Amino acid sequence: MQPRQGRGRQGRPRKGRRVCCLPENTKFGIIGKNVNTQKTIYLHVEEYECIRLIDYENLMQEECAELMNVARTTVQRIYFKARKKIASALVDGHILKIEGGNYELCDGSLQSFSCRKCKTQQEKDKKEIYMKIAIPVNDKNIEGGICTSFGRAPYYLFYTTDTKNFEYLANPAAAAQGGAGIKASQFIVDNQADAVITPRCGDNAAEVLISAKIDIYKSQGEAIQENLTALENNKLEKLDQFHGGFHGHQG
Repeated sequence: MQPRQGRGRQGRPRKGRRVCCLPENTKFGIIGKNVNTQKTIYLHVEEYECIRLIDYENLMQEECAELMNVARTTVQRIYFKARKKIASALVDGHILKIEGGNYELCDGSLQSFSCRKCKTQQEKDKKEIYMKIAIPVNDKNIEGGICTSFGRAPYYLFYTTDTKNFEYLANPAAAAQGGAGIKASQFIVDNQADAVITPRCGDNAAEVLISAKIDIYKSQGEAIQENLTALENNKLEKLDQFHGGFHGHQG
């Protein structure tokens, strides 16, 4: 009679420990002759996260457990192992690398409380912030195109991302004898814009906008709607090169 084959024990799959984000620096070692390069200690990502939350963010173990979506006893075990690994690397001169483990990245949806520097939540919040965007335009319609002159554009389009509202206002600085860029920038500040899309901008005009904490983005081509869509999808680069003003034609 053949012995019965056992099915083999199948435990429940281990639940990934939630971590806020991956570390920016993942390899550490001692500089000098006494480096023990024969051994590398691997600190798992969830162990790094536990150290970060308790020792860096100064959270209690209960708070750490809730953020990582595990029991407090699990946090205690992870924390103890992590500290032992770090101590061994420091005392014995081993290389310390952060990689591997059993974890899942936070999606920023935790509603109760979170660590103060949750990058996932910060990025999520950034995308959900409603904005008022100003664009120098050639005409009072969406097909008019973006004007190449910031300070002397005939009109400014003000677009609000939450209401999808378009408002065209005449540029009071378009016919100014001088300092058009500065006056135009102040007009945009007074209309409470959060961002500007423009192909170019003068130093003085940019200074007014930046002082008011208005972001300046470099347009891609002349199409208004395409640039608005690109900004909302975080595909426009910030304008970081500004030209000097022109006498009687700043912009």
